[in-house]
Amino acid sequence: MNEKQIAILIDGDNISPKYASYIRQEAAMIGRIKIFRLYGSISSSTVKSWYGIMPKYGISPILQISYSQRKSIADQALTIDAMDILYSGEINTICLVTSDSDFTKLAYRIKESGKELIGMGEQKTNESFAQACDEFKVLDLIYQVENNAGPEKEEAIEEEPEAALEAPIEEVLEDEIKAISIPTEQEIIENILNSLDEDWENLANVGFALNKQISGFDARNYGYRNMTQFITNHKEQFDLNIETAKDGIHRVVYIKKKTANDEAVSKSV
Repeated sequence: MNEKQIAILIDGDNISPKYASYIRQEAAMIGRIKIFRLYGSISSSTVKSWYGIMPKYGISPILQISYSQRKSIADQALTIDAMDILYSGEINTICLVTSDSDFTKLAYRIKESGKELIGMGEQKTNESFAQACDEFKVLDLIYQVENNAGPEKEEAIEEEPEAALEAPIEEVLEDEIKAISIPTEQEIIENILNSLDEDWENLANVGFALNKQISGFDARNYGYRNMTQFITNHKEQFDLNIETAKDGIHRVVYIKKKTANDEAVSKSV
């Protein structure tokens, strides 16, 4: 009865269909997908590449005619529908899938209404939009991990901000091209260490706190499938304790930072 009702709104003019399964997967982990729509111009080559994908994932197309080469009214259609969804009272969470910073104001408005907002986009997304979301999923990094793209992700990170300038624009403000800043793996480790005390802490709570502190945080950004794998790779700094949950099926992972005593014991053993 308390299951969250999800609305996914995709900006089809700048989101590749290769992310379709991951968009649905990420949203389905939050709750029940009630609305799944893609907005775009019928003349957009990116939108056309979605045609064969939408039926497979149950995506409803909301396609528009562009009356100007440089303007798409699909963005307006998405915004209008988002506002209608807010006032319908039937949706708990909105997933706004776009790498376009023009939706930043809409993001703030959704949050002000009390709805949960999950943003999804590529790493080139303007940081202002990502920060406006409760959580932000970096689709291209998730895609790399799920497809075993390997360690080439660091090279891609350096190149992605350049991609934000490919669209024809006449004037760009300096902060308009500021892409999402992904902290280094070591910075994440230091953040976790600073947040822990001497007691065991549920790893799920640690991950949740990081999501709130760092826009776009996801263990997959660093090539790991989950937080457990992330922490296990740094076991020289953390102790792990894995227990079976009360349902007898799932596992609960606890961590704490290693102390000098822990290190002494491990050496003696």
